[in-house]
Amino acid sequence: MRKSSIIITLAALLLTTVTGCQKQNKATTDSSDSTAVSTAQSATEEPAEGASEYDCAEALSFGFVGDVKQVITRHYEATPSGDKLVRSSQQADSYNDSIITFNKKGQVTIDPYANPYVYDDEGKFVKGRSKASKVKINDDKLVVSYENRESNNHWEGYEYQFTYDESSRMKEVTYAGWEEVFSYSYTYDGDKRYPATMLMDGQACADLYKSTTKYRYTRFDDLGNWLEREAWTTEEQGVDSGEENPEMEVTKKYTIEVREITYY
Repeated sequence: MRKSSIIITLAALLLTTVTGCQKQNKATTDSSDSTAVSTAQSATEEPAEGASEYDCAEALSFGFVGDVKQVITRHYEATPSGDKLVRSSQQADSYNDSIITFNKKGQVTIDPYANPYVYDDEGKFVKGRSKASKVKINDDKLVVSYENRESNNHWEGYEYQFTYDESSRMKEVTYAGWEEVFSYSYTYDGDKRYPATMLMDGQACADLYKSTTKYRYTRFDDLGNWLEREAWTTEEQGVDSGEENPEMEVTKKYTIEVREITYY
């Protein structure tokens, strides 16, 4: 089953400063965090000698620079203090946390939505959550879709589609599942590769959802991958009543997102 969050977290997808395919043989972590997120077997494999076969193009499609092995993202409740957020020790809803892993070739083995990718010894995609799952990668080696079906003849399932701008920055993500559709679009400041805002628009059965999130980045690692950011979100929720402009309830949400990145 996919993650049971209506407001799907895209934290691990959001792009970072890109300086090329670089190597860093260390793990950068948030030392104040001791909570463990379960990992996949692929994330516990020993790194390849020299990691020379790592192709960073697919990691780039998920927003990472360097020979990334594993990224864990956690969300913490926060309160505004002037123009900054103050982090609480209380974690936000845990289903918004995510993990993404890559194998020694740089191929994604778990994406931020808990979708598994299985490859043969030659690096050819074999299956995802089921043998009927499909993944598409474009000529630039960017992941453009992941489709899951229980079987080739089974109608139930879901699909993610990813689109990029001319600079290979994430432009939009769409999710389509049983009676629900969500889209996420991103805007950027100048040529920066990490988003300034995320706009969400979705519907699950008769429930309507919209949100606008503005980001402030507060900590990066040596490769330019962000380690911590503030998220200022305005959420709207309502019911599809058939009216042109249905009434929406507006709430504010403040979170601080923290990432732990391990490199080969």
